Amino acid sequence: MVTFFDCEMGLGPTGLGGAAAPTAEALLRVMGQYDIGSALVYDRAAHEAGVFDRFDFILEACGTSHRLLPTIPVLPPATREQMPPADLVAFCLDHGIKAVRACPTAHNFICDRHSMGRLCTQLQARRMPLIHSSIGLREHPYKHQPPWHDLRDLALAFPDMPVIVLHTGMMQGRNLFTLLEECPNVMADLSCASFQYVEEVVAHFGSARLVMASHFPAEDPGLYTTWLNYAKVDADVRANIAGDNLRRLLAAVV
Repeated sequence: MVTFFDCEMGLGPTGLGGAAAPTAEALLRVMGQYDIGSALVYDRAAHEAGVFDRFDFILEACGTSHRLLPTIPVLPPATREQMPPADLVAFCLDHGIKAVRACPTAHNFICDRHSMGRLCTQLQARRMPLIHSSIGLREHPYKHQPPWHDLRDLALAFPDMPVIVLHTGMMQGRNLFTLLEECPNVMADLSCASFQYVEEVVAHFGSARLVMASHFPAEDPGLYTTWLNYAKVDADVRANIAGDNLRRLLAAVV
């Protein structure tokens, strides 16, 4: 068994029902249940409401524990709903934010080189990961199909910017493997449910291409911690996927 570094945990209330962790203390209790040592955390209520310019809640909550690392949502710079790209990235670095999240379906935009180029130029310069999740707020995760063309476009345009694809969708392995082969800067979570997915990715592309994301509160973290704990891979491979890959990414941010 391993201790996990979770790439996606939502903090705060949800209006969609089900589990939620309204406070940092509550989220830490959830993490303890699943051997999640650290997590990249986002403001769940702001995500659902489409709020993109108020970060006090997530920063204050994460400030209570070194185990909680804040992330913020990003939008196309042309909308001017956030500060200019250079200022936004500087704000992130000043406040300990080492990864940002793009959720194009939930927030109704296209995430490609044309809409996100000015921001991605700044992210790439700092080697700051862009976490991409195109699932809708009420969409079933296993039925989801990411916008593969947009992801390929973005990853090829910014080859030194790590792109972490969350919610790859059930049985989307053929599309995901094509993206992984062409774009070395792309990593993926464990949500693709193709047969022996973890083992196949490791065999074809190496263990550095996967991260663990629990998708709490939308999903039960046990779906992914259990899968990785029992995957037929070596201990060092398991440790990479469970958290070491993500630690290395964040350590490389400059």
